[in-house]
Parts: sequence; structure tokens; C-alpha cells
Amino acid sequence: MNVMVADDQSIVREGLKMILSLHEGIQISGEASCGEEVLRLLSQTETDVILMDIRMPGMDGIETTKAVKARYPSVKVIILTTFEDDHYIFAGLKSGADGYLLKDADSDEMIASLQAVYEGKMMLNPKITVSVVKALNNMEIPAVQKEPRTKLKEILTPRELDVAKHIMEGKSNKRIAADLFLTEGTVKNYVSRILDKLEVSNRTELTLYLQKLL
Repeated sequence: MNVMVADDQSIVREGLKMILSLHEGIQISGEASCGEEVLRLLSQTETDVILMDIRMPGMDGIETTKAVKARYPSVKVIILTTFEDDHYIFAGLKSGADGYLLKDADSDEMIASLQAVYEGKMMLNPKITVSVVKALNNMEIPAVQKEPRTKLKEILTPRELDVAKHIMEGKSNKRIAADLFLTEGTVKNYVSRILDKLEVSNRTELTLYLQKLL
């Protein structure tokens, strides 16, 4: 697994690199101090996962995540922050972040999160998950999302609903294809149709949306 470390503080980057270097199977593909540097390095390196600070000069972690997902959709992003703030959480998730960790996470949690998102799962720190659930319970959601489960079955075909449930479990397209005996390309097409029908922009939003309904 090739991991890029992005943080504007050199001491933080060095600490993260030291932690990651202790684990076999992880290579540091590069380090960046700002969003612009992240994008430049991505064009020059093989990177699977980015550990992304939420606050950086110029393009912050949210803007950079959105740009990364637009240009390099296969690259996973875990946002690192010290701020337990719903605004940052949802902004990061809406930008397509695959995980969200607090900077005080221990090394085992960090490695587990890297491995999880590398395998196509979504990873949230437990404290952040609580905030997400509370916010979802209080937020206004589009009319289509307020429909009962029976209505959801009218919107999605049975196969699309099967695929959606597998996405909720954090499975990658490759894993879903194997479980449902489909080609990976077919699963990708199903995912696109599901996102369009439910009017959500990415798998993270879809997961949060379905957790509210199912």
C-alpha cells in the first residue's frame, strides 16, 4: 500500500511517516505541505491512500479531497483533524472522503483505518460516528429520502437494492461483483444508476442516506 502524508506541519508529517514506516506493506509515496503539492505529487507517484490534514494553507483538506476525487477517483482519502466539528465532518464526507480520523488516534487505529479504506470500506472514528448519527437525526433531508422503505423499493430495482446494501457494508466494486456473480463493470454501472436515482453524489453520501432509511 502506497501512502501519501499531507500536513502543513513538518513535525506532524515526520511523526506520521515514523509510525507508518514500522509496518510492513506500507510505503510512503510522498509528503505534501499543501493541497497544490498533493495534486502535483499524485501526477508523479503511485499513491493508494492519502492521510490528509483538514487545515492547510491555500487549498485546505476539504478542497483538496474534492479535487483528488475528481482527478484520481481510485485514490482513497482519510481526513485527519483535531476538530470534532459537524461542519468539517460533513464537508469532508460530501467531498468524497473515505475516512475521517482524529489526530490523537493511536497507531493501531490509524493502520486499521488505512487498511479498511484501501479495501474499499468507509472508516469513521467512533467519536465522529456519534456526531454523524446525531446530525442525521436532526437534519432536513430531501423529500425522496423521507419516503418509506417500500417507496425505496419502487425507486430501485431488486438488483440495484442488492448492490446498494453491499455498498452500505463498505465493499468495493470488485468484492460486490464476486458476491453477486457480476462483472466489475456491471457493478460500476449499477452504482452510477443508484447514485443518479437517489440524487446523491458519491458512495459516502449513499451510505449515510441508506442508513437513515434501512
